[in-house]
Amino acid sequence: MSSGTQSQFDNFDDEDEDDYDDEEETFKEELVFDLDALVHAWQDDAPDNNYYLDTRNGSVKLVHQSLYDLKQLTDEIEKHKERYLYLPKPGPNQLKDDLRDFQKTIENKSLQPILDMALESPHPLSGFNKVLANQPEELARFKEFRESRVRLRIKQWFEANSLTNRWDQQL
Repeated sequence: MSSGTQSQFDNFDDEDEDDYDDEEETFKEELVFDLDALVHAWQDDAPDNNYYLDTRNGSVKLVHQSLYDLKQLTDEIEKHKERYLYLPKPGPNQLKDDLRDFQKTIENKSLQPILDMALESPHPLSGFNKVLANQPEELARFKEFRESRVRLRIKQWFEANSLTNRWDQQL
């Protein structure tokens, strides 16, 4: 059964790829990426999760060892390297830098020492969320701050990978 499925999968991609090449310019203009999936992938620092952007249809693909169709997915990514772009993981200091930047915007100075401790913990993001859980307005502002930083990084990544003509301008 898997060889038949693999054969259908390959045939579909070959036919689809021919159509894509013929209409590439039109296709690029109409493509809209799944921003929520991109933001999630960009923020996911789990070492076992890797994400790839399918530049053909805008979807985000998760590659993880426990996936049912892992072999099929990794074969597809290897076969079409020009189609799938690896979404980079956040740098080791990127999260802490963002947390420090947000911390500077907090007006309630009594939170500063607690947030300093959260920054030094093994899981600073979790610590920030716990500290801010009692401050609903600050927590909402924190989530928006993080998402805006990620959106900016995604936009820069799109530009670096010549995908700017595909970026949804509603951001």
